[in-house]
Amino acid sequence: MSLRRTAQIVAALGLAAVGVWVVRGKKWELLRRPTPAVAATPAIKPRSAADIIPQLETPAKRKGVTIKDILEGKVPQLSQAEVDAFLQSEGRSPRNLLAAARILKDLKYAREAAILDPKDPLPQLELAVRGETPEERTAAIAAFRAAAPDNSLGDYLAAHQAFASGDAGAAGAALLKSLDNPTYADYSQQVIDASAQAYVAAGYDPQAAMVSAMFSFTVEHIRPVVGVSDSLKALQDEFVRIADFDAAEPTVVIGLSLGQRIQDQGSYLIDQLSGIAIERKFLNALDPATQAGPGGQTAGERIATLDAKLLEIKDLTSRFTPAFASADETKQSQYLAKMKAEGELAAMRWLLEGK
Repeated sequence: MSLRRTAQIVAALGLAAVGVWVVRGKKWELLRRPTPAVAATPAIKPRSAADIIPQLETPAKRKGVTIKDILEGKVPQLSQAEVDAFLQSEGRSPRNLLAAARILKDLKYAREAAILDPKDPLPQLELAVRGETPEERTAAIAAFRAAAPDNSLGDYLAAHQAFASGDAGAAGAALLKSLDNPTYADYSQQVIDASAQAYVAAGYDPQAAMVSAMFSFTVEHIRPVVGVSDSLKALQDEFVRIADFDAAEPTVVIGLSLGQRIQDQGSYLIDQLSGIAIERKFLNALDPATQAGPGGQTAGERIATLDAKLLEIKDLTSRFTPAFASADETKQSQYLAKMKAEGELAAMRWLLEGK
């Protein structure tokens, strides 16, 4: 998925270089920027749904919105009235409410979704990474882990918050639990699909609607996941410094597992880049001959594999925009379907390499 591809590639690579913790003997000092408060959404008094729906039941097809423009960052924005009409016509399901929350940048819709179905992990994940207060995020992380107990993403978010609060013991417990939870899922595509429906309801062509939904979507959970890997790497470095190699070994296992899971199960290029950056920083600390990669690869062999993958991604992204923009509607539709089924990297290979 494109997701403002160039900006995210730079962001992912930059995130991997940001240390969250520095260990000095037995003292820990958190070096992090305060989480910015989500800007309050100005109160808007829309027209009643009864006034809006008749006007948008059969909206005129939007003209002048091209795939090329969207790929260049000219993403159309839906209005409050259009989103309200979408919810009125399609229903206030958790997915639709989360689409509204993302489109309008208003967490009240995510909170409504969480109340509507407390056992649905998707609204809880939204509040876990975008909640306005530590208390809201803490409660949402706990609810997310309860709703999706085999999803290691909840463990990573819990560990990140524990590191941030100075509770290294709780962070370690969450990370050890992640080893028993093989799934890594962020449910992003469900929100993107619902957002695309909102664009279609407002009169946009289905192709332009899907691309607009993808480009307006941000992957909020990547920063805390990369942050927890930085904290874990700091622990490893400290254990090595004091020659406690038995304690250092689990940090390497967890770090490699985290990086590989994101690459194997994440759908988008931002997942690939973040996973590579995480895995590589743990591999770099190993003897190149140490067996550490999938299929019995040594650390040196795995690093070479990851470097080759980075070069491939750089090549594909440099050629993607003109190729996708010039493709006919059938091929664009096939690309979007393949991306949803097999992931962004596989879809780009198919579009540009025919494989």
